[in-house]
Formats: sequence, structure tokens, C-alpha cells
Amino acid sequence: MRIVSLCPSITESLTALGLAESLAGVTRYCIHPREALAGVRRVGGTKNPDLAAIRDLKPDLVFCNSEENRKEDVEELKRELAVDVSHPRTVAEIPALLRHFGRLTGTRERAEEISLKVKEALDRVEQEAEFRFVYLIWKDPWMTVGPRTYITDLLRHVGGLNAFEEKYADAPDYPVTDEDAIVAARPDVLILPDEPYRFRERGAAFWRQRLPVSTRVVLVSGDDFCWHGVRTLRGLDAAAALGRACASR
Repeated sequence: MRIVSLCPSITESLTALGLAESLAGVTRYCIHPREALAGVRRVGGTKNPDLAAIRDLKPDLVFCNSEENRKEDVEELKRELAVDVSHPRTVAEIPALLRHFGRLTGTRERAEEISLKVKEALDRVEQEAEFRFVYLIWKDPWMTVGPRTYITDLLRHVGGLNAFEEKYADAPDYPVTDEDAIVAARPDVLILPDEPYRFRERGAAFWRQRLPVSTRVVLVSGDDFCWHGVRTLRGLDAAAALGRACASR
């Protein structure tokens, strides 16, 4: 089977299912696991895939994500190729999503093993205490995560409450915000990931000067908090660790 994956988290999950040798093409953002993907052809980015290159690879199946990939690119590929499109918004959807990947690729047994691990990890998660958070994904302009995103749901499982739950209830999934709104939200923790925007210590220092001393400002791995599939196992651990740190204050 020849597969093209246009979503980094899906690529990682397919590799975990034992399909590394079946990957004919992936995006330049598909970086995990690095060694397994070293020789796989890159077919552009998630938002600007090289459609001609994908056609040339003659894949049996193309995996897409409706959040990562543009609708027009997906529709263009569907005219000639078999395309699977997914978009999980909750952690609870992940076991079924992995089983779906397993059915499509003939890796049902391995998919079931990982699905059960995710379900067991989810069942083990405990809420140490409730904490209000703001999670930023971009700078210039500042962008945050809305209440219906996978990131918000992941943090919700460990006691996280999106400080913008009501303000952006009817907004796009990743609304533009501003400095005043972030300060006014008075979160218990401000979360700064290293992707899609790469926040560093300088950015953390900027916010520590503007937020109350009671607000924690933390740098985290964006992959762990926004990638889903097999990465959800690491995401639950990372979220739980953050929850415990907030409860200890």
C-alpha cells in the first residue's frame, strides 16, 4: 500500500501502526519519528502541498486533516485519489480514530493495541484541581485556542478551564485576541508552546512582566498539546504534569 500523509500527527500515528515503509510522501512538517521518515519524499507543507508531486506518487490513499489542510486542496485530490479526512476535537475521539486508521490500512490489531492504551491513559487521568488557562498559539497578532479545540479538551481532562470559554464561545477555533484581553482574563497559567509559533524564554519574560505574580507562565512542547493520535499518550502525560504543577501552588 502506498500512502501520502498531509498531517504530521497522522504521519506519526501511521508510523506507530508499522506503516513507515508504506509512506510514499509526507509534508515537511512531518518530523516524528525522525529516523523512520528520513528517506520519505516531502510533498510541500500542510497548507501548500505539491499536488502534482502527490499525483506522481500514485498513492492508494491520502490522509488529510480538515484543520491542517485547506478544503480546496482536499477537494482537488479527491477528484483523482482516495482521500481520508479527519478532525478530532476531543481526546475521547482518539481511540476510534486510531481504529479507523487501522481498518483503512490493514493494521487493525496494532491499532487496537494503541487505542486501548489511549483509553486506559484517559481513564487514569485525575483532576488535581481546577485551573484557568490561556493557551497562545501565535504572536503578531496574538492568537489563542477556542473552547471547541482538541487542546482545550485535553486540558479540560486535567482540570483546565479555558479562561476565554465565554468570550470566544462563538468565535473561530483559533481567535485573534490582544494583550489587554489576556491580562483581563487573569489566568492561573499562561501556556506558551513551541509550535506553531515558537515561543521562547524571551516571550515568557514578556508576559511575566505584564501578568500578576500569581499567574504561572510556562513553555511547553506544542506537539504534545496539539498533536493527536498516538501522540495523545504523551499529551495526557504533559497535561497531567501541568495540572499537578498548578495544584501545587
